[in-house]
Amino acid sequence: MRRGIAVPDKLIDWVITCSLDALSWNDDLNIPRDLIVLIRERLGGSNPEYQQASKAHEHKGNAACIGGQLKARGITPTFKMLGDALGVAPSTVKRWFEPGEFERETDRWSRSFDESGKLIPPVKRPPVAQK
Repeated sequence: MRRGIAVPDKLIDWVITCSLDALSWNDDLNIPRDLIVLIRERLGGSNPEYQQASKAHEHKGNAACIGGQLKARGITPTFKMLGDALGVAPSTVKRWFEPGEFERETDRWSRSFDESGKLIPPVKRPPVAQK
């Protein structure tokens, strides 16, 4: 059963408000862990949407970098390889990229690594061709 049906949101808000008022009246600045969890869940849960989007963006960048490193070593990167490296499903990696974007990004990143997969210092990298 959903929480909204079992315990109305207005009741949860009222409990939070009363708890914060009680802390304020008593000048007690120690917020109980239970109240912190209740407020966090009411405000968006333990894994809010912006945090999920940020993590996906970070993983996408890591996938492109790892793919570029593999390509520099002469290995054709696959979504399965990258999914295994990042601990996600290959289909998840595929969803991070628009059609053709994965190939462009791995090509771009591959210029940052030598043939053994070591990072080339920025001052020694070949210039990127302008479109």
